[in-house]
Amino acid sequence: MAARHFPMRFRGGLSRSFSAALLGLALFTLASAPQLRAQGQQGPPPTFKIGNVPVSVKGSFEAEFNDNINYSNSNRASDLILRPGIVLGINYKLTDINTVALQLGVSYDEYLIHRNLSSYTNFAEVSPDSQIAFSVRPTDNLTATVYDSFNYSVQPSDALAVNPNTGQVITNIRAFGRFMNRMGVKATWDTSETTELYGDLFRYDVFPQNSEYDFLRRWQYTASGGVRHTFDHFTLNLDGSYTLDYYKTNLENSSKSWYLGPTITWISEGLIVKGTLGFTGYDFSNTGTNGDSTQPSTYTGELSITHSLTKSIDHTLTLSRSSSFGYVSNTVQIDRVSYKLDYKEFLFKPMTGTLLTYYERGRDSGGSTPEHYQKFVISPQLEYAVRPGFSIYASYEFADKFSNFQERNYTRDQFIIGLRYDF
Repeated sequence: MAARHFPMRFRGGLSRSFSAALLGLALFTLASAPQLRAQGQQGPPPTFKIGNVPVSVKGSFEAEFNDNINYSNSNRASDLILRPGIVLGINYKLTDINTVALQLGVSYDEYLIHRNLSSYTNFAEVSPDSQIAFSVRPTDNLTATVYDSFNYSVQPSDALAVNPNTGQVITNIRAFGRFMNRMGVKATWDTSETTELYGDLFRYDVFPQNSEYDFLRRWQYTASGGVRHTFDHFTLNLDGSYTLDYYKTNLENSSKSWYLGPTITWISEGLIVKGTLGFTGYDFSNTGTNGDSTQPSTYTGELSITHSLTKSIDHTLTLSRSSSFGYVSNTVQIDRVSYKLDYKEFLFKPMTGTLLTYYERGRDSGGSTPEHYQKFVISPQLEYAVRPGFSIYASYEFADKFSNFQERNYTRDQFIIGLRYDF
């Protein structure tokens, strides 16, 4: 666990220097692109070009009403939120063996009632699919990609915080700002027409914005890989990974973890069945002060069945169990059953509809204040394509949560009306 004592300039500097180097490489290759042989571009036409480099621009705007923005039982607060956003994308094939890609999505939340939440530090979000990547194909069956993917999120997501002075657990957080960065190199190798090998070596960082979340500042190193083989009627994957996870403070326990498990996907006319069953093993250091001395190794997995009722109606039933690092515990385990109904043509052809409902049960592995909860969510959504590249949509979500923490028992209604436009 020597990495716990690395100087801060190494931990943060590695991420910054890697990202800067990758960005510099991408900008250099893009600047040189007009002199390189132009390649055919796939997908919709770009919004504009810089030389031979295609750039796509997508805009969005949402108006949201939320009657419980801080996920509270007795201290409820409602608000009307305006959310403009924009996505910039570059995916350019420089040569037969080199590709550079840049995806950047940014949105901003303007709170009309609780104005103090409307700041660019608290509620300017970077979408999870934002990344910069540089790919090469040294051979026809081998692709290697150096990448840095990043996002900034402020959604509370039922977060728990800790008072750094008293150690008291704080519930019902309105703003949980954190920057997440993943940088690494990955490769795929098609050994035959039916078999593919793949691997990924990356570092993942979580940077909380406020000091009350400093105990969640962590970085991890992961090596993962797998093999995929396609048979006549189904595909078989075997995946494995090994992770070293470290925290900045001594509240949480650092750990080593590993995963191994297969995934089977079977597709027939009108039916898709996908099943994953794996085992996640943990070895926590138990040197932290969160009070959790457990080693919560567990089986994880997912079974989903998608069936086509008609040419325009699909429905999916999913059963899953996941395990992830907890807020004030080693891990949180979540069991979920969900049902989704998709209408490709709802009422008339340009309109689509979705109904999602799920029930989940979560529990912390231990600690001084472990949480156990149940939650029920139902969410219908409609989207209407006014014309190609322009659509309007509306959604509603009702959530009902029962927790052993009285203040974290809540109901929440969320209404969203929005539009998307491809420039």
